[in-house]
Amino acid sequence: MTNALQKALQEVQKTIASKTYLRNLLDAEIAQLRATEIGLKNALGQQIQAQLAWTDLVRTVVNHAAGRQVSAVDVRDTLLSWGYNFTGMKNPLAFFNTVLQRLVEQGEIIRSDKGRPFRFHSPILVPIE
Repeated sequence: MTNALQKALQEVQKTIASKTYLRNLLDAEIAQLRATEIGLKNALGQQIQAQLAWTDLVRTVVNHAAGRQVSAVDVRDTLLSWGYNFTGMKNPLAFFNTVLQRLVEQGEIIRSDKGRPFRFHSPILVPIE
């Protein structure tokens, strides 16, 4: 009986990890689509006041990189590749580092104790199929 319950628990945990990984992939796709939408609106001359949820974007970048660690530079470069720009930010790297530190404090991501620059990763490191 105990072995059956243990196996059931492992299956549920595996399913949760798998679904979380899939959700993170969808979040990344949505963030990319939002960047495209903003770019298209700007190209059409629409003046938009985009209230970007930077914390959500940073969380998405970290989760999208499941299986590897990322730095503030990686976050910046990923968001640039998705079409975001940081006009008006005096120091994007410091800003992203602060957001990453807040996510660590909230227990959403993990910071490596080794090296500089600091590296961060999602609690789910490896995609589970």
